[in-house]
Order: sequence, then structure tokens, then C-alpha cells
Amino acid sequence: MNNQIYAHYLSDPESTPLFGKALFRDVVLNDLLGADAGSIAYWEGKQLARRFILGSIQDLVLFFQQAELGDLMLQKQTAKEWQFTLSGKPVTSRLSLQPDATFSLEAGFLAQTAQQMVGVIAETEMGEKPKRAEGISLIVHLDPKDAISDPQELDAMKIID
Repeated sequence: MNNQIYAHYLSDPESTPLFGKALFRDVVLNDLLGADAGSIAYWEGKQLARRFILGSIQDLVLFFQQAELGDLMLQKQTAKEWQFTLSGKPVTSRLSLQPDATFSLEAGFLAQTAQQMVGVIAETEMGEKPKRAEGISLIVHLDPKDAISDPQELDAMKIID
């Protein structure tokens, strides 16, 4: 697998800048965390969202691009659910190498950001992958009946564009 990651990312000039991130995310963290890597990445995504507080969906989309997590697009938004598609080279590169790749860090980040924006408990699940590996679906489930116990005034950071 390690040689595949190297060959995969370094054989495509568009993917080459993503090699270091892939090395850390898909090799080092999995070595260190083993079977718990996905769960820990989800909770770390939530922790990152507590540090990088975003005030709007537009800021969220731009932040994902700036962090090279992929191209995030809101597909549908209701009081109980936000449906996103995450696509772009960071996503398609991982999926072409690992069709079962998880995006737990991104899911946790989305859940916590939505929770901070709306003020209710939120969790994110990865939806079905589209037939063509052009991206993934991330669905944020909001519980309007379960307000967070200590809502804080949202002090969103200023996004630089």
C-alpha cells in the first residue's frame, strides 16, 4: 500500500502537492492509531471546528478549499439535515487509491461547525458514494429538539479570500 500511495501521488502532477498530506493521513496516522483512526479523526475534526469557528456556509466552503480538503457544495438544507457533496482532487485521489477511504476528519468538522452555527446537536455521516468516484456525500443530521447545553455567542473568524 505504501508504494502505491507514493506512485499514485507522484505520477500525477496535479496530485503531487497532496502527497505529504496523504502520507501523514493514510500511513502515519493509521500506523499510530490503528483501528481507532477513523473515530479519532472524527473527534479531531470537531476539535478543529472549535478552533476555527466559521460563521456561514460560504465560509465553510472556502475554508475546505483553503485547507485542501476538497470542494464542498451544499446540495440541500433543511432544519434537520444539511447535505453536502465533497469533491475535487484531494477526494478523487484518495478514492481512486482507496475506494473505501473515509472522510472522518471532514465529517467531524462539518458536524461541529453546524452545531455551532445552529445551536443544536449535530452529527455527520458519510452517505452513499456516487457511482462515479467524483466525490462523496456528507450528511449533517441536526436535532432541533436537542439544543446544546451551553450555547455560546458565535465568534466567527474572518476568512481571508
